[in-house]
Amino acid sequence: MGNAALTLPDESSTQPARPLRVAVWGATGAAGREVLRQCVADARVGEIVAFTRRPLAEEHAAIPQVHIANFLDMSPHRRALRGFDAVYWCLGISQLHEPNTTAYRVITRDFAVAAAQVLREESPGVVFHFLSGMGAARNGMSPVMWGRVKGEAEKALSEVGLSRLVVWRPTFIHSVAGREKPTRGDRLAAALGFRVIPLLTNSTVNIAQSMLHTT
Repeated sequence: MGNAALTLPDESSTQPARPLRVAVWGATGAAGREVLRQCVADARVGEIVAFTRRPLAEEHAAIPQVHIANFLDMSPHRRALRGFDAVYWCLGISQLHEPNTTAYRVITRDFAVAAAQVLREESPGVVFHFLSGMGAARNGMSPVMWGRVKGEAEKALSEVGLSRLVVWRPTFIHSVAGREKPTRGDRLAAALGFRVIPLLTNSTVNIAQSMLHTT
């Protein structure tokens, strides 16, 4: 998905029958923060709930928040997971910040599957958007750890039995608002100007708007 190749329809042509009730996971990260911004600004969204480990930034402090202590056990939050039209799963971590395969798998695959299993029961009509990455390999044939694990996550989610699963595989994500913990990739991209080459980068704004329109 390149920035320049994507043409979004006007909001007036994609009005839902009623305002959408959406959930955002990973709302303190670069992509999740932008999804929140776009949802707040979009008249098609009626209610937003953020599922997060820690409080949101001040700009989004008024958004209802469900604080999760154990992302592997969603049973205490069944009631909070009811009645959603869409879930935007932006929770994740860079391999550069978590190089341990086991820990990376728990965050990338197991957290998402645990939530999806409860959502299947409590929000049976939900559209589950999973932010993966270009190079994810469901067959495990990837030369990099993150590609193999993201592929595992996609495959596991496809087997949960969700009503609708949408997998997003962007190239390098350029955070318009910046990142809390910039990686070497961020610094390299800024130095080389990758952000202006559409086929090599996707902006957080582009991804967030695409998720909303697809819903």
